[in-house]
Amino acid sequence: MQIARVLGLAAALTLAACGTSADVAEAPSPSPVIAAPSAGSPAPAQSISGAEVTGHIHNLGYDGLQLLMGTHEGLWGQAPGSPPVQVSADPFDVMGLTNADDRWLASGHPGMGMDAPADLGLLQSTDQGRTWTELSLGGEIDFHRLAASRAVVVGLNAHDGRLLRSDDGGTTWTDLGIPGLYDLAVNPADAAIIVGTTENGPVRSIDSGASFQPLASAPLLALLAWSGDALYGAGLDGRIFASTDNGVTWQPLGSVASQPTALAATGTTVAALVGDTVLESLDGGDSFTMRLTDLGAH
Repeated sequence: MQIARVLGLAAALTLAACGTSADVAEAPSPSPVIAAPSAGSPAPAQSISGAEVTGHIHNLGYDGLQLLMGTHEGLWGQAPGSPPVQVSADPFDVMGLTNADDRWLASGHPGMGMDAPADLGLLQSTDQGRTWTELSLGGEIDFHRLAASRAVVVGLNAHDGRLLRSDDGGTTWTDLGIPGLYDLAVNPADAAIIVGTTENGPVRSIDSGASFQPLASAPLLALLAWSGDALYGAGLDGRIFASTDNGVTWQPLGSVASQPTALAATGTTVAALVGDTVLESLDGGDSFTMRLTDLGAH
């Protein structure tokens, strides 16, 4: 493996730092190197300006056809063909975001004017992201990565990178340790299977996160998104892959201009944030067009 490739991966797989309303000690975390899509690429008719979105975007999700964006200043949503609007009543820093059946789960830090601890722990919303209540770990944990499968929720603690797991929907937690993961995804049909990315390549657990083994044949991936039987992965060079056997083998699909900083999928629709643009595929990752452009502060 070339030295340049190793160094590039180590930088890319470091959790991005975030601002808080109080000083919070976290490991140094340089942002991944990314590049915007090619300047000459024409935007399709459905491409919408996202200039209204304030604060940089940490993560993406889908609520039906609506694209959700967890930003430094609240949760935003964008229906196809419409301008984005702020969904959350409070502009909190949405560092982690995932869907758990009929509710959304998030983590991060309070926004201006909010009476809350610097680390929000796990929040939940049962009204599609408009209002949020603390479920657990307030003042203790800041999850920069969250994933869920039914009542199982897993998250990566931003302070030390350790993996935590809840089997009761996020109320109580077990610290599994396992530092070194950058992103993770849980099999929607079998929560015992967790796939994660590391600087040495993807790894997989088949025992609910108690242990992980390398996926020797997997490509070098940064981000993951599980949708139905398909586990999507984004490489450091912007290539998109999919696995239908829990990460053992991977099929190369299409590509975006460079490494995405956020990835989401629902059905055969895949979204990737690259620079100030959300690119979207409606054919399972084979081809991408622009859905949102001119997003601010990235």
